[in-house]
Amino acid sequence: MNNQHLSNIKLEIGQSIAGQTKIYLDTNYWLKITDCKTEKDAFLCNLLIELVETKKVILPISEITFWEILKQSDLKSLKRSALIIDKLSQGISIACEKDRQRLEFLHFVKANSGKPLYNLNEIVWSKISIVILLPIFLKYDPDTLKPGFINFLSDISFENILTQLQASSNLKPFYYKDDIDALNQGKEKHKDENKNFHEMYLSELGGYLQEFEQDLNSYFEEFYFDETGNKVSDQERQDVNYKSWKNMIYNLSKLKKLIDKLPSYRIFPEMNAVARWNTNRKYKDGNDTFDFLHVSAALPYFDYFFTERELRTMIKQRKLDEIYNCTVLSNIDEILEILNQNAT
Repeated sequence: MNNQHLSNIKLEIGQSIAGQTKIYLDTNYWLKITDCKTEKDAFLCNLLIELVETKKVILPISEITFWEILKQSDLKSLKRSALIIDKLSQGISIACEKDRQRLEFLHFVKANSGKPLYNLNEIVWSKISIVILLPIFLKYDPDTLKPGFINFLSDISFENILTQLQASSNLKPFYYKDDIDALNQGKEKHKDENKNFHEMYLSELGGYLQEFEQDLNSYFEEFYFDETGNKVSDQERQDVNYKSWKNMIYNLSKLKKLIDKLPSYRIFPEMNAVARWNTNRKYKDGNDTFDFLHVSAALPYFDYFFTERELRTMIKQRKLDEIYNCTVLSNIDEILEILNQNAT
């Protein structure tokens, strides 16, 4: 695969939407404007369409939105959702979680090495079809991923993905839910292990970084190759303590020095820490993982995030909206007021 060609596509997308207000809808809001069960929902939908058509706003989705939309069992409703997403997103998606982790890590290392930097806000964008379909083709036949094929993938709409899945009998509802019993039992079992919220956050962060330790190693090897033109040798790999990258992020977080840096490594564990620290809150609907991944995608790269009231409260409790300069709203009247201001 021509990685440079893919990077060029992402950069072109990022530059094309640089002047537009970026709005992230959680899945509930996508369903609101799909179904339009109330007059306000219909007004919201029409207003968003008007703003997108005049290129004042853009509503990219994430891979989490894609999978959650597939939870719908009614095919007609599912296709209506796909059509409205295609219209308002213009086929654009934010990069998946792992890709954002990679880009943020490389940006951070380069910044602290005095190397030339890229603009993160320009290269975290892609096409829905590339984010969803590219990993599948990479897994089964990476040699087919030439520039022409990537261009072909980039033109496939969400609605067309559904049509192809339906034609191949692979269109099935997505049923994933968190194991709420295990989460509530774990919360109760470990409730006295942390003396304050920061300790709770570090506990969540440590587990999160452990999961992605090998990825951090591969990202540094990519940085090394870009800088030297050489691959890390087996001997060099043995001589280097690759846990240092995980430890670096953990220790900088412990000292509260990262602030808004490496957001994909901060937001998800911090939201989980908020859920655990609130002793009165129970895990109940099995959607927390996806909710927190929405937050992680939205806050650092979007101007607005429209979501449910509880999630907004959790975000504002930690002032994550202020840290990442993203306005988070849950009340539809406030949302309509803000959008009307953008329309004038």
